[in-house]
Amino acid sequence: GALVCSIGAVICYMLCYHMTTERVKVEQNTQKFSFKELISEIAHNKALIGIIVCALLFLLAQLSLSNMNNYIYPNYFGNVSAMSLANLAGMVVILVLSTFIVKLSAKVGKKELSVIGSIISAAAFLILFFIHTDNVGTAMFNMVIWAMITDVIDDSEVRTGVRQDGTIYSVYSFARKLGQACSSGISGVLLSIIGYTAATAHDPKVVDGIYNVTCLVPALGMILLFLALQFLYPLNKKRVEENAKILKERREAKVQ
Repeated sequence: GALVCSIGAVICYMLCYHMTTERVKVEQNTQKFSFKELISEIAHNKALIGIIVCALLFLLAQLSLSNMNNYIYPNYFGNVSAMSLANLAGMVVILVLSTFIVKLSAKVGKKELSVIGSIISAAAFLILFFIHTDNVGTAMFNMVIWAMITDVIDDSEVRTGVRQDGTIYSVYSFARKLGQACSSGISGVLLSIIGYTAATAHDPKVVDGIYNVTCLVPALGMILLFLALQFLYPLNKKRVEENAKILKERREAKVQ
């Protein structure tokens, strides 16, 4: 089965390679890799630092919620099957958003849209915390963050004159992997703090603690995400459009 999948992947790659035409021709970067220059570029690239911080904060909120769902549904709601329905509802929301998110982000701006999404998410979790609902129920930034990486790459090219798609994407991807690894242990630490064990899993105090953690940690993550987007990540709609205009003029000048 693995061999068949591998062969299929190779065939798909070859078909895509021969049937796809690059929209933008970029000159090959022949500069030798320098770790010192990489560190310097990261240190001076506010957009890259901003998107990495935003991604880590989003992972904190998303993964803590995902991990705590394994406890809140059976222990607090007493309804394990509802978790599947909640996950399905989340997928439906993503599919609905995907039909217009591109046009909406082009009109409003990816950063601006992400700010709105973080505010809505934080408010929703805080409301759930205060009303302490007994009803089962609850993805905008996650849908546009990968497009925001392209904005970071464009901004770097405007500043340095060199396009570094691979370098910037690799640094960002590595940072996400570190964030995912660190976030995997958050749930265990939080459960220990509230006194969760196999013996106390259904104690009223522990059950309430599970609910509070499930609401407050994602809310905190989204509040911090809002602050990072607002004050650290610099690529708003106006600057993204200015960068695109500058790069277009440079490429047209080279053609002439």
